[in-house]
Amino acid sequence: MDHEEIEALFDEANRLLETGRVAECLRCLMRLDGKLLEDDDRIEHGALKAWALAELGRGREAWELLEPLIDEFPQSARLLTALGVVLSNAGDLEGACEALERAVELDEEDEVAVANLGLVYEKLREYEEALELYDRALEMGAEIDWLLPRKAAVQAELGRGADARATLRRYLSLAPDDAEQWIALAVLHSDDGQFEDAFRCYRAAEQIAPDSARLRLNWGVTAVRAHRADVAQQQLAYLARLEPDSSRTALLEAFVAEELEQLETAARKYADALARVRRDDYGDLAYALEMSMDFFARHGQVGTCEQLMEQAYRANACTVELCEAFREATGEVADKANWYSLMLEGDYRPGLVEVTNGRGAPSGPATRFLRNYQVIARDHDEAMDMVLRFAERMGESNVLVREFVGEEAVTDAHLGVYEVERESAILADSSR
Repeated sequence: MDHEEIEALFDEANRLLETGRVAECLRCLMRLDGKLLEDDDRIEHGALKAWALAELGRGREAWELLEPLIDEFPQSARLLTALGVVLSNAGDLEGACEALERAVELDEEDEVAVANLGLVYEKLREYEEALELYDRALEMGAEIDWLLPRKAAVQAELGRGADARATLRRYLSLAPDDAEQWIALAVLHSDDGQFEDAFRCYRAAEQIAPDSARLRLNWGVTAVRAHRADVAQQQLAYLARLEPDSSRTALLEAFVAEELEQLETAARKYADALARVRRDDYGDLAYALEMSMDFFARHGQVGTCEQLMEQAYRANACTVELCEAFREATGEVADKANWYSLMLEGDYRPGLVEVTNGRGAPSGPATRFLRNYQVIARDHDEAMDMVLRFAERMGESNVLVREFVGEEAVTDAHLGVYEVERESAILADSSR
């Protein structure tokens, strides 16, 4: 191929990658032998191929492709950006951040590197930094079709509901057929008690995707919040036709039953939802656990809350929302306290969500795990005691606190576990 043909192929591969047709992108790139290309084309070919491999869950292959190229071209921002994406997809967020920070240092005008660095900061829950990077990438001309929804999500996490709604409205003016983002905008309105605005957004989504189970569930939840039992029951009927045996249907039945003050029925339906949820569907499982915990915590059923916490821990689903409800049911209120983030090490066991550094499994058999736990406590000593007792109560063995990695003062807070990270880094004998 001549240079123009190669450039056209790269343009096509980029287009396929950006539109989610990753397997086609990889097949397109396979038409070239990277070893026979000039340096700049080798870099672009390797970066795109690694990116596609990572998106297909083939992180080890992506790393093995990038490693010799980065050794040869250590100042290539394009390769370092691709490495950041590979490491991010593999769960190595610190490594991804390092690679992308270096890429941005080498090329401050690379909006792709800036946007992906923002995404890593979002995953790290460094939301202010993520928002700043998203804005910077947008000013540089980055693709808005995925950046604006991500920016809105970060604004919502920062408690800036009005800004998040404005960002989504801007996005929807450009992409009015995106039913998922109409639903997201409706949820933002619902969270701020703007129920009629939420209903308008749901109706817009309904015109695009009338058979969306997510639409019917969220519309029903909003109707319950608005004390519109008639609308909630209507959405429940839609959802029951779409997914008669799903956990989401049982959850909406529970919400409606509680609104009608049928508390025994609600409790039974929460149990049904947890029994129905697929164990491999983390999103549905976490949501069912969160909503169940919220219900039983509000109704003072501490024993059930304890059981739900143990179930959530076994499922690696101790989210912020679940733990908040649990603390409110069981924890002591402190006028002044601190949020602490700690790294805890313990004996390896089956059932962990395992991550490595993106370069494949560690050498040697896994013996220990390293995991982030967050708690609200009065001081360091209480935080250490709290997290160690909690981990041991959840069945972990030979646990120790490796380091404190974060601290922030809080007021009028319930003491207790704030969150347990879903993923655990796996350590082998050689790592100890």
